[in-house]
Amino acid sequence: MIPPEDAMQNMPAVTFDRAAAALAGDFERIFVVRLESGCYTEYTTGCGELEVNSSGTDFFYDLRGYIRRNVVPEDQDRVLRLLHRERLKVILNDGNSATLNYRMPTEQGVLYNTMKVICGSGAEDGLLFIGMRRVSKFMRSYAAASVDYELYSHISRALARRYEVIYLVNLQTGAYTEYSCSESYARLNVGARGTDFFGDTQRNLKIDIYPEDYPMMAKEMEREQLLQNLAESGTATLNYRLMLDGKPQYVTLTAIQPEDDEIHLIIAVSNVDAAKRREIAFREALGSAMDLAHRDALTGTASKHAYVKAEDALNTRIEAGENLTFAVAVCDINGLKKVNDTQGHLAGDAYIKDAADMVSRCLEGGEVFRVGGDEFAVLLRGPAYEKREDLLVLLTKTQETRRKNGQVTVACGLAEYEQGNDRRVQDVFDRADRAMYENKKLFR
Repeated sequence: MIPPEDAMQNMPAVTFDRAAAALAGDFERIFVVRLESGCYTEYTTGCGELEVNSSGTDFFYDLRGYIRRNVVPEDQDRVLRLLHRERLKVILNDGNSATLNYRMPTEQGVLYNTMKVICGSGAEDGLLFIGMRRVSKFMRSYAAASVDYELYSHISRALARRYEVIYLVNLQTGAYTEYSCSESYARLNVGARGTDFFGDTQRNLKIDIYPEDYPMMAKEMEREQLLQNLAESGTATLNYRLMLDGKPQYVTLTAIQPEDDEIHLIIAVSNVDAAKRREIAFREALGSAMDLAHRDALTGTASKHAYVKAEDALNTRIEAGENLTFAVAVCDINGLKKVNDTQGHLAGDAYIKDAADMVSRCLEGGEVFRVGGDEFAVLLRGPAYEKREDLLVLLTKTQETRRKNGQVTVACGLAEYEQGNDRRVQDVFDRADRAMYENKKLFR
């Protein structure tokens, strides 16, 4: 610590007098700060007189240590913001003062203090006086309320950043105030204040709402409809598109009625366009991925994964005792191994695709799944089930012709679901599979 007379060298002689006159009677601790250089002297008051307690050459550096020791953690940021050099320059240049309440930790518990910043009587002196004192018991509730108010102010500003525009509506008179937080929304044809919120809203909907969403919004934003939705759930939420800068953007409107206040309604609109478009892109990508998972890449038929899902769904209905009618056909490609061994896998792939096309054409209306390298399962339901015998005859005749022409053929077996006997789809599949192997013997 350096001597006070060195720390505040060249300070005008009247400085101490100003501090004494302005602050000695009201504060227990006083800092006299030269803003540009950072030099300061700390005074304490005793018996109505100022006494030098300490001094330094870098007030803003030493300040942080002082605040860490003398201010509760929850209030430290607020105090530092007030005592920021640029904030103090504004106070000095404008000739203003600033007051802040904060809490100080002690062994006896938390004490409430108040701080006041006053500029010197001559701004050219570049001096600030910062006074601190404890508040009385009577003032503690005021100080606490001030702390809470600032906290709620921070929360309000944070919420305001989330919303593009907020309306406070008087339900009795229809009067409203608009708080716009975005240049885009400020350009909407809605005044900052008005006397007929619901009437103005209906007129503006015709201009500002994306045409496809207008009928829904026109109905939902009618006064009685909106109040009915609020009565049912306490809040009302609407998702729609708003025309901004000549293009539709996704927004969400939330209406809330404050507790213990039947007169007012708060309506907030947030722009969710970026998030919504990310969601749409994700769903499209997911849909494409799911489609790929359910579709066999080589043949274009449904995949084994899709068959398992269809099988699970049918099993659930069987367990529930539903009256079902369906059949399963199992088709196995003849001679695929020989083609792969003699002509290569590219020829084998073409052979598989040809077989899939033939099965799909002959068992028209059936759901064709590629469940193995050379095996297909076909679910026959509805109209396909009703004409299953005709389809099987067509497949058999087609096979005979294709065999004579040296084209790809399949062995096929079909089995029908037997209510009461079959406990799962696999039972039907197994019978069809056995029938397929019997049919394959004919081709050998």
